[in-house]
Amino acid sequence: MERLMRSKVAAALLASALVGCAASPEAPRQQASFISVVGTPFLMALKIPACVGSIAIAAPLAGASQLAESTSVIDEYGLRRDLDEGLVHNCGPPYAVTP
Repeated sequence: MERLMRSKVAAALLASALVGCAASPEAPRQQASFISVVGTPFLMALKIPACVGSIAIAAPLAGASQLAESTSVIDEYGLRRDLDEGLVHNCGPPYAVTP
C-alpha cells in the first residue's frame, strides 16, 4: 500500500513538473519562463494571506461606511470604491508570475 502511494506521489510530482516547465511558443526567453515556474508558488503563498487580511479589514469598513451617516455621498461611494479596488488588486489576477 505504501509503495502504491509513493508511486502516485512521484507520478503527480513528475506530471506537475512537466506541466510547469512547458513554455508557450511566444515565450521570449528561457529565463523568464523559469522565473514564472519558480516564482508562482511563492506568489500564491504571499497572495493568500494578503487577500485574507484585506478582506478582514475591508469588510468591516464597508459595513461601517454603510451605517455611518456621511455628509457627502461622493465620500461614501469613494471609500467603497477604494476598498473594492484594493480587494481586486490583492485577491484578483494575476495568479502566476509573468515575465
